[in-house]
Amino acid sequence: MLDMLRRSASGFVGMAIIGLLVVAFAVWGINDIFTGYGGDTVASVGSEKVDAIAFQRELRVEMDQAGQRLGQPVTLEMARRFGIDRMALSRLMSLAALDGATRQLGLAVGDDIVGADIVSDPALQGPFGRFDRDLFRQALRNQGVTEERFIEQRRKYLARRQLIDVIDTGIAAPDAMIGAVGRFQEETRTVGYVILPAALAGETGEPDEEIVQTVYQAGASAFTLPETRDFSFMVLEPENLTHAVTISDEELALAFEQRRGDYDMPERRDVVQIPFGSEAAARAAHERLVAGTPVSTVVADLGLSLADVERGLVTREALLSLDLGAAAFALDEGRFSEPVQGPLGWVIMHVRKIEAEKLAEFDTVKEELRAALELEIARDQVYDIQNAIHDERAGGASLEDVAERYNLTVRHIAGVTADGRTRGGDAVELPDLPDLLRLVYEIGIGEMAPPQQTDDGYYWIDVVNIDPPHLKPLDEVRDQVVKLWREQTRDAALIERAEALTARANKGESFDAIAAELGRAVLTAPGMRRYAQSDTFSRQAVAKAFAAPEGGVVWGPLGLGDGLVLMQIRDVIEPELDPASEIYAKARENVLDSIRADMIQTFITGYQNELGYDVNARLVQQLTAADSGQ
Repeated sequence: MLDMLRRSASGFVGMAIIGLLVVAFAVWGINDIFTGYGGDTVASVGSEKVDAIAFQRELRVEMDQAGQRLGQPVTLEMARRFGIDRMALSRLMSLAALDGATRQLGLAVGDDIVGADIVSDPALQGPFGRFDRDLFRQALRNQGVTEERFIEQRRKYLARRQLIDVIDTGIAAPDAMIGAVGRFQEETRTVGYVILPAALAGETGEPDEEIVQTVYQAGASAFTLPETRDFSFMVLEPENLTHAVTISDEELALAFEQRRGDYDMPERRDVVQIPFGSEAAARAAHERLVAGTPVSTVVADLGLSLADVERGLVTREALLSLDLGAAAFALDEGRFSEPVQGPLGWVIMHVRKIEAEKLAEFDTVKEELRAALELEIARDQVYDIQNAIHDERAGGASLEDVAERYNLTVRHIAGVTADGRTRGGDAVELPDLPDLLRLVYEIGIGEMAPPQQTDDGYYWIDVVNIDPPHLKPLDEVRDQVVKLWREQTRDAALIERAEALTARANKGESFDAIAAELGRAVLTAPGMRRYAQSDTFSRQAVAKAFAAPEGGVVWGPLGLGDGLVLMQIRDVIEPELDPASEIYAKARENVLDSIRADMIQTFITGYQNELGYDVNARLVQQLTAADSGQ
């Protein structure tokens, strides 16, 4: 799958697929479920509004993802330069357009469907495969939203999904386009090549002082020590508060009775759920099954495999409806149910194995329950304590004063760059706190940053020292400057040589004769693919090879090393695709993805225009203002 995406990442098809993924994340992603309330309106589409908190949250997600790709924190200034802020706002406005469209088209999702979707969400299920209310509360607390807000956003998500499913219905890919895309992706070339080593550039000599000064100034960034910062931080987590929580045995016993469901293991059954298109087909199959026809035979007659109908060990609540649960859990082991009408049609339930309910004993889970309750109580206290700490900090209390008062710990980290290293390039051991370095590099000495959320708590930082970037004196880096000049001079001379050889070959001189003139034999790379890469052929070289006509000569950088590779395109092979082949199927899916992306984007753009949209450019500018201290 990853290889297919990489191969599809260039050209119009690749761009369309990427566009589809962008829209898909906006439409189906989890982030929109947890956007917050309040704040001014950043943008609106019709009556749907994008508030400042939602925009900041989406922008932060985009910046974090970009930072992971770049290997360094992304600042707000970088986000503006790379267009990340516009991408985040565009995604939220696309969501708003879809929400406006669902409202205008009268699409609605009932409470029962929303409830079933939340209960069946794997992220909210406990160890026994059932909805875990505590996990749900923790998710709400971590994201800072109310239960009502969560349900509202899940309802919108399900309505959008209905709309997208309708847009996707009936999409077809033209055979001509599939063939063109498939041939483009599967085209191969035979390339004759000669490696041009750096030595062909000749001797560079010695630069004079004026050149040294020019290279030194032009390449100052290569000789500059990066900015470093020293900072202190303090973390408040529920675990820091549990020592102050006392729970009596009587309270534990009462909690155990209230939470038996969390510790009792409910009855589970290994269920096979066989679907049918009609009640008559289900009853005919039931007669065969009861008469002894193997399940695998009946399933195969439906064009399915056992893997398609096996539900595995499930609880009653894990089945799609109450009727299906009742039918499966009324059977003896090895028996078949009468045909049952479920939410998706008629089915027969078959139970292969029964695991009886196991009731927990209080003494067995007593200490585990105590720890869980202590943590819950501590979690409820965290918010109030962080408010108190915030007030004390606003009143001038230092981190050390606050830490002593609340029995917390202040840690200090010195000399860290924006990418988490020392000036010498060694990695600095940093705590796993969200947006830590971003925050360190956004505030100045003496500035108080608001508390930052962790999974279960908060943390605070103080920047105590800033050591700005230092350009090393020329005398210290003279050897490096001369080395840089030699590399640049050599590279320029080698490129000039490659350009001259390429021009001669393309004017009709024999490629083999040119190779012999260089004292080299022509090597051959058969079957080169469009997205190949190797130690010999860099991606840039391969791209140039596939842009040249048959018989043409081009050059490109080596995949590994400082030299160049001179290439002659000796054969171009465009395959004829078998419509039954896997290659054709992949090309078809790529084309379908492209068409889906176009349809979804066209729909969103059309509704944005129909409903009307507006962007509060001044507020966007304020929310993406330059990072302080940069």
